[in-house]
Amino acid sequence: MKQSVMTSLLMNEAIPEFQESLSIRGLSGATLRGYHVDIRQFNRWISSKANSPVLVDEITVQHIEEFFSYLTKAKACKPSTINRKINALSTFFSCMKKKKYITESPMEDFKRMKVPDSERIYLNREEVEAIISAVEHPTLSYFVMTMAYTGLRVNECINLTINDVNFEEGCIKVINGKGGKNRTIPLNKQLKEHLKKYLELHRPYTDSLFFFALQKTGTVSGQYINRKLKEACEKSGIKKHVTSHILRHSFASYLVKKDTHVAVIQRLLGHSSLKTTSIYLHVNQDDLQAAVDQIDF
Repeated sequence: MKQSVMTSLLMNEAIPEFQESLSIRGLSGATLRGYHVDIRQFNRWISSKANSPVLVDEITVQHIEEFFSYLTKAKACKPSTINRKINALSTFFSCMKKKKYITESPMEDFKRMKVPDSERIYLNREEVEAIISAVEHPTLSYFVMTMAYTGLRVNECINLTINDVNFEEGCIKVINGKGGKNRTIPLNKQLKEHLKKYLELHRPYTDSLFFFALQKTGTVSGQYINRKLKEACEKSGIKKHVTSHILRHSFASYLVKKDTHVAVIQRLLGHSSLKTTSIYLHVNQDDLQAAVDQIDF
């Protein structure tokens, strides 16, 4: 039975409305591009399947299941990639429901895939230190160091201004982070001294207000950081596929190993829920053995 809606809307018409809705929320450029790519891919797939433009209220749970079956089998997408696209479609249909174009979302109760531990890459202390040392450009080396010591998202680190790093209060202030949220991260004592040294000796002379600035551009880019991380891994003999986000993963994983309370990690990472933070609570058989060995009734 077709859903009762106020107005029928084609997917081609719905996507610009969705993008406008996202832009109002103050999401980062990378997040907006990710949603754009994933929703466009779904639209191309379902339009090809129907051999015509598709109305939003005609999309069913079966269509969604077939799309993710296609991604898994024909495109061989990894579970983490599937989950990203599930998040994009869930956000899209929630927006359509809010705007009264549909009465129910086909993504309601749609389950995320379990991500194998082998897909999650984390760096140990020695690997992080080796990568920082192998990044030859001073500004980029301090940038990588800051991500490793704070768990900042790459765009949050890029957007730090001189005023956001407060040495007197010993903190970094993240303004308008993911979801438009602000948070304050205490500065590790070692990082504090390193960043003072960066400002005194290595930051290029520039009018840019960004804390991490290159002479030519006055800023840095996420793509450039990832390229330098790849080069640093090759130089260090590290075989893992390391991106800037892996530094954030490693920060959280390291704190878990140090028995830091998950609620503290959640606040530092800027997660809106503990459920998101819980992906870092990976345990192995040794962890389980150590846990039961503590019992001495």
